[in-house]
Amino acid sequence: MEPIRFVKDRIKQLDAALGTNLLDPKRRVRGRKPRMLSVEVTSRCNLNCPFCLVGLQNQLASTEHDLLPRGLGTMESALYEKIVEDAASFGIEKMQLHFQGEPLLHKGIAEMVGLAKRRRMTTQMFTNGLPLTEPLADRLLDAGLDMLRFSVDGVSEEVYQKNRVGGQFWRVKRNMAMMAAKARARRSPIRLEWQMIAMRNNEHEIETARAMARELGLVFFVKTFAVTDPGAVPQAAQYQRKLHLKPCSDIYRAIFVYYNGDVVPCCYDIAGKAIVGNLQRQGLTEIWESAAYVDLRRRIDNAAACPEEEPELCKSCLKWGHEPFRTTDGKTVWADATAPAPGTDDDDELV
Repeated sequence: MEPIRFVKDRIKQLDAALGTNLLDPKRRVRGRKPRMLSVEVTSRCNLNCPFCLVGLQNQLASTEHDLLPRGLGTMESALYEKIVEDAASFGIEKMQLHFQGEPLLHKGIAEMVGLAKRRRMTTQMFTNGLPLTEPLADRLLDAGLDMLRFSVDGVSEEVYQKNRVGGQFWRVKRNMAMMAAKARARRSPIRLEWQMIAMRNNEHEIETARAMARELGLVFFVKTFAVTDPGAVPQAAQYQRKLHLKPCSDIYRAIFVYYNGDVVPCCYDIAGKAIVGNLQRQGLTEIWESAAYVDLRRRIDNAAACPEEEPELCKSCLKWGHEPFRTTDGKTVWADATAPAPGTDDDDELV
C-alpha cells in the first residue's frame, strides 16, 4: 500500500474510534457548501455500455437508459436558466454539464455553456465523443467551454466496441483529433482529456492509448473501474479500485440535478432514491438547508460511528466503504484486502 494512502486510512480509522473529525484529512471539505453543480442536460444516451451504472448498480436488468424508472427526458432552457441563477446565488463555481446521459445530444448545449460562463462559472462536461461535429466543436469553443473529457475505453475496434456498445473507435478518434486541432488553431485554453476506465478486457491497451493521447494532444489518465461487474475488474492490482473509507465527503463537493429539476446528493443515485428537492419549485439554498437534506448529510457523516443509520443508497456505494474492496452491503467483493493500493492516474472525480 502507498504510504500516503496508508496514513490517510489510519487517520480516518482513528477518527472513527475517537468519534471526532479533528484528524479527518477531508475536514476542510466536510460541512461546507458544495462549489460544483452537476446538471443532467439529458438522460438519453447514444450507447449501451455494459458496465454503465444504469442497470448494473444492483437495480435494473439492462443498461438501456430507457429502462430508467424516472424516465427519459431533456432539460428545458427555462429551467436551466433558473438553475444557473440559483447556482450563482448559492456560490457555485463550477458547472458540470453531465450526469446520466450524453450531453452532446442536447441541441442547446453550447448555449448552456455560454450562460454559465456569463455568470463566471467554469464549465466542463464528459462525453463519449461520438455526437461531436465540426460545427458543434466551433460552438463549444466560441462559448468558452473550459474542459471536455472524452471517455474512450479501448484503442482497437474489438475492445472499444465491447466497452462502448454502439460506437466505433475510428469515429471518436477522428473527433478527438478534430477538436484538438481546432483548439490549437484558436490557441484556446480549453483542457481536452482522454479518460480510460481500466478493465480486464482493455488493461493491455492502456499504454498504447497513453501514447496515442499524447500524439493527439490530449491529457490522458486511467480511471479505476467502479465495480458494477466483479468479472470485469482488471487483473493488475495497480488498476483495481480501492474504496475510500467512510464517511463520504463527496456530498460537500457537488450537488446533482436531473433533467426535470429533481435534486439528489450523490452521483450514484441514478434512480431518484434520495430526492431532496426540485429546482423548478425551490431555490438551491432552500433545498440545501431543508430538513431532508440536512438529515441525510448527518446520517452520511455518522456512517462510521452509526452504520445502522446510513442511507440505504450508500450501502451499495462503489466509491466509499468500510472496507477497501467490499461494498457496505457485502453484495460486491472484488479483491484481496491485502492487495496494494491502486497506482493509476485517477483524478478522484466523483465516480
